[in-house]
Amino acid sequence: MGQFTFKIAETAKELEEYFRLRHEVFVQEQKIFPETDVDNYDCDAIHIVAIEESTGKVVGVVRCYKKEGDTWFGGRLGAAPTYRNGQVGPGLVRLAVKSVKSRGCKKFLAYIQPQNVKFFERLGWKTVGEPVTYQGLPHQLMEADLATNEHE
Repeated sequence: MGQFTFKIAETAKELEEYFRLRHEVFVQEQKIFPETDVDNYDCDAIHIVAIEESTGKVVGVVRCYKKEGDTWFGGRLGAAPTYRNGQVGPGLVRLAVKSVKSRGCKKFLAYIQPQNVKFFERLGWKTVGEPVTYQGLPHQLMEADLATNEHE
């Protein structure tokens, strides 16, 4: 595995690759969404990518969006199959936390699939309440610890 750059997707190419990878992960592979995983939140969301430096390819994605007041949600965290190795995911989550904090976020939440709860706990997130069903699958609401500077 090489080096990765984590950044907010800005160019047309970055955004195109961002949505392509999201589609591959959530529509084709996991089949969570029947035709598209794009929704109304994408208009105003912060789209974050992991780019493999040696190839310039987008290999990981996550988005953050403001829900109400100073509460934000993260979601659509995904990595290309050969990049699910403990480097791409944490980098994306850390940049997501940093990005929303810099925009005045006071509460950062995400609905997490059960198999990923431990991963988020290792990054300082806490579970909130009982699991709920989202898109027909169980998800656990989790909240980021915005008070620590572990994310810098």
